[in-house]
Amino acid sequence: MKRWRKIILGIFIILVVFMGMILYLSEFHLDLSQDYRRVGGYENIVFKDPRSDQCFRLCVWGLMKTENKNVFKEHRNPDITSYEYQLLAENADAENVWQLVPSPDGRYILYVERIYRGTGITDDEDVYYRVYSTADKTSVTIYSGFKQFLLVDWK
Repeated sequence: MKRWRKIILGIFIILVVFMGMILYLSEFHLDLSQDYRRVGGYENIVFKDPRSDQCFRLCVWGLMKTENKNVFKEHRNPDITSYEYQLLAENADAENVWQLVPSPDGRYILYVERIYRGTGITDDEDVYYRVYSTADKTSVTIYSGFKQFLLVDWK
């Protein structure tokens, strides 16, 4: 019986260490959804924390630290008269678009939505990072988080 306890304790410790490594590498940007894999060229999407200037890329457990890019363009407050914005408004029911970045090949539009849920006690704001496909007119949420105000760019 003591042997089983040691085995279970060992497995538990290994899992805790593994989860700690994942949380450290992602700086708590954890999201286990794999929907981002449906987007061609997702490996070229870069997220940037404006407070620390740290860049991130999508991976299996969410976002992983990556090298900082000096050529990071900011795409905040998109032009509501642009073709991409009008396309999102008509086909994707996009509300409160905070950032908008077309893919280099023009097949996708990466956009960030801030959804406010006023509870009366606190200000709750969820942030959704979505990609709209111009070919099949569908949106895929590639990352989401509570108050995760990251900047995005598509290299």
